[in-house]
Amino acid sequence: MKKTLLFALLTIGLLGCLDKDSVNIPTLGSGTDSERKVLIEEFTGVRCVNCPDGSAEIQNLIALHGENLIAVSIHSGFFSKPYDENKYDFRTADGDAIATMLGEPQAFPSAIVNRKLFAGQNERQISKQSWAGYIQNELAEAPKFNLSMKANFDEASRNLKLKVTIVPLENVHEDINLSVLLTEDDIQDYQITPAGKIPDYNHKHVFRRVLTNEVGGVSLGSSFTKGQSESMDFAITIPDEWKADNCHIVSFVHKNGADLDVLQAEQVKMK
Repeated sequence: MKKTLLFALLTIGLLGCLDKDSVNIPTLGSGTDSERKVLIEEFTGVRCVNCPDGSAEIQNLIALHGENLIAVSIHSGFFSKPYDENKYDFRTADGDAIATMLGEPQAFPSAIVNRKLFAGQNERQISKQSWAGYIQNELAEAPKFNLSMKANFDEASRNLKLKVTIVPLENVHEDINLSVLLTEDDIQDYQITPAGKIPDYNHKHVFRRVLTNEVGGVSLGSSFTKGQSESMDFAITIPDEWKADNCHIVSFVHKNGADLDVLQAEQVKMK
């Protein structure tokens, strides 16, 4: 099966094509792409005085779970409006669209774990006190898909070539989408904290762009056979102001419907 996607994303040009071939499922051990990995999407802003506490908690959880926890920090809403002193504006149209799609926070710190509406919760946004437990529960589930990515970044042209490969680890019969995002780490800029404005606060996992043609991802179909791979290739020009050494590519396979649950996620450095 071949699908071709062509679209413009502000200053980013993207071309994708989807191929499906029968392959053997790789035999992978501990610390590999076949392990369950969990996505946490933090909603934050430079004017949010409580958000640094949430960001610190996410770093603690990453220290605990390592590469099995993947974080994205989305600056959206009132608290994301830059101060006059800010060098950067982390707001994006894609980030606002994701917040609308998933539901904006009613209080901060707030985050969404695997885009899941958990039993007993009225919304996907959950408070900091619940993150660790839900992440642990999600990590305990066996993954239905294996995800891998291969990135090739050319420094001179700033062109990034990316291949995302998806392999079902069991037969799956439901609508499934693939989403691919770019984030950037270690951006120093102003942030309000309980101690006041900090000029060199270290902003991590800053959401930059959705690379798939819709913020809700691109459809992979509704019928998957164990061991039959699908791959998507991207060619992207990265804006000059982004530090390629600090950028990560995040991809995740998720349901497409009333439920948006992330079934597997992966992250690689851009270079």
